[in-house]
Amino acid sequence: MMNWNDNLAVGVNSIDNQHKELFFKINDLLVAMKSGNGNNEIFKMLNFLENYVTKHFNDEESIQRKNNYPGYNIQHEQHEAFKKELTDLRKSVETHGVSAVYVISIQKKISDWWYNHITKLDKELGNYLAANYPSR
Repeated sequence: MMNWNDNLAVGVNSIDNQHKELFFKINDLLVAMKSGNGNNEIFKMLNFLENYVTKHFNDEESIQRKNNYPGYNIQHEQHEAFKKELTDLRKSVETHGVSAVYVISIQKKISDWWYNHITKLDKELGNYLAANYPSR
């Protein structure tokens, strides 16, 4: 499970709130996969997650462009890579179904990606915004 804590906050309310929601939804997906819920439920959660991630990344990148964030290109590349991971996850579930080993692998991969992305790149964004636009 992915647990949110205040150490993950980047200091931009809209981003932090979306991150919290993403953690909840990713956990819902992982629980559904672990419990062997039907493919319909898993695909419903994947659909939601793919849409929400796209919205979140678009919102985050809009903030970055608006504030001339120098790390935008790196962020964008990582966002695109994660969206591809979700697409690959969908294809794999469609092709192979869900096994316990697969769920553990996916959980680790997704958790690692989010924790690393937030604690490194998104924190850098928050620090940049705080230093350059303190009234935010």
